[in-house]
Amino acid sequence: MVQHGLLIKLMNKSIYKIKGMTCDGCVSTIKTKLELEIDISEAIIDLETENLELLSDKIYTPDQLTKIISSVGNYSILENKGKKTNRIIDYFSTYKPIFITLGLVSLLSLISFVNYGNKNDEIMRYFMGYFFIIFSFLKLQDIKSFSISFSNYDPITNRISSFGIIYPFIELSLGIFFLLGQFLVTANLITLIILLPQTYGIVKKLRKNEMINCACLGSSFNIPLSNLTVIENLLMCVMALYFLVDIII
Repeated sequence: MVQHGLLIKLMNKSIYKIKGMTCDGCVSTIKTKLELEIDISEAIIDLETENLELLSDKIYTPDQLTKIISSVGNYSILENKGKKTNRIIDYFSTYKPIFITLGLVSLLSLISFVNYGNKNDEIMRYFMGYFFIIFSFLKLQDIKSFSISFSNYDPITNRISSFGIIYPFIELSLGIFFLLGQFLVTANLITLIILLPQTYGIVKKLRKNEMINCACLGSSFNIPLSNLTVIENLLMCVMALYFLVDIII
């Protein structure tokens, strides 16, 4: 039971800045003082960067920490302003393959629209076409591994395992239809049929905080499932609905 309690304390990691340190003695003094607190498991201090990494059972404000160490010297603890920036950088680094792929899709769509587009909404058709073709090629590299990963959150594949095997070919066919401008009613309907249940499954997994890989780029990339995939799918669904309404009207 004691070990379990200690593990919970280590789960909370916060990073701050310490001002006023001049030597290793300051580091040792502050570290000792902080670790005397019952809720603080460990204080990791870097003199050069002035960073304080705190492992604790609760979150401390900079003012609370400054008050704790005020008796051992003229030190002040501040919020780490780079923390938010680091999170943003880490996010883009984690999902870089998706952003690069979407960037390529957007670039190809723009080029096709400039050269061949007659209507303003055709850039969306090109986007959907390149989206499905490029994403299907990535999945086709290892269909079996993709299908297994895909079944973790796609309700259809979870019930019918063979659907995960044919899914990349469905995407490839949709991409061809959109780029050729053929069978658009069918293509848009299928887009909604395959993406809406999938999006529901993703949202369900995210709400449960389950850490599973996203299969949108196949099995070549180790990318965690996130709201980014939800946004991708919903964007495609909105465009599909737009075309269906436009065609019907």
